[in-house]
Amino acid sequence: MHDLSVQKIELFKETEVERKARLDEMVSLEKVKVEEAREHREMMLELERERLAMEQKRLQMEAEKKEKEEDERILAINLDQCQPMQRIYYQALQEDILQKMMSRWNGPSQ
Repeated sequence: MHDLSVQKIELFKETEVERKARLDEMVSLEKVKVEEAREHREMMLELERERLAMEQKRLQMEAEKKEKEEDERILAINLDQCQPMQRIYYQALQEDILQKMMSRWNGPSQ
């Protein structure tokens, strides 16, 4: 009878050790899984930052193109054919555009 109790205790100890080993393995796997998920989120965040930077660059280029087209349209207006008030308005715009172009060509003032 005593041997049977000792055997039960030994069996219980073995199963407890096995259970602890399984739990340790599960914790280890969960840590790996969490680390991989974190790395994935960081990679996705970096990709999103790059996408946003590219989108911002595209929008900036598009705005510059539209501004250039508008400047060209204004500069192409024949002031001699405009009404007096229109002439004053477009002449001022043309002067602003030319001033802006001159400042770009000459660089920042010192």
